[in-house]
Amino acid sequence: MKPEDFVHGAEAHNTPVYMQYKGILDMQDLYESIADFFRQKKFKFYEKQQRLRRPGPFGVEVLHSFEARREIEDFYEWVVNVNIETFDMHDVEVVMKNGRKKKMAKGRIWIQILGKVVMDYERIWEKNAFLAYLKSFYIKYVIRKRIDSYWWDELQYKIVLRLHALIKERLKMASEGSEFRHMAGVH
Repeated sequence: MKPEDFVHGAEAHNTPVYMQYKGILDMQDLYESIADFFRQKKFKFYEKQQRLRRPGPFGVEVLHSFEARREIEDFYEWVVNVNIETFDMHDVEVVMKNGRKKKMAKGRIWIQILGKVVMDYERIWEKNAFLAYLKSFYIKYVIRKRIDSYWWDELQYKIVLRLHALIKERLKMASEGSEFRHMAGVH
């Protein structure tokens, strides 16, 4: 990251994580798993938007936008945006292993997870020009290393990629568990 990136926006974005899936899935379980994940990590969880497009010949298209926020210190917070788009969705009845029938959805799903570190989220340092200059100096020269290494990495590996692994596990995709679980002392 370049120092210019923090001057005006005061945000450090993580690398977006994408996922595509086609098959049978339990949308209710997926929603609850994502909400429980953020609740366990002490985030405030919001559903920002839900858009339903008129059903086409192949099924319903729905967009769900979620936002989770967690204040870490007085100066910065983590914000994670999760966008889930479903295509060609229709209900199917599935017989479970124990013989019980359950309604599930069949279709395609596209998921995007984007995390960012937001500095001065309460905008305390933007009350006048002098404080804004102090803020840019503080970000560029005093805490830049913490932003680049510690704050950003912790959000990417402990939150974003673990959520990615959880979603893959809930969708019964090929790799279960986080491939980053043994990195940086995280077990």
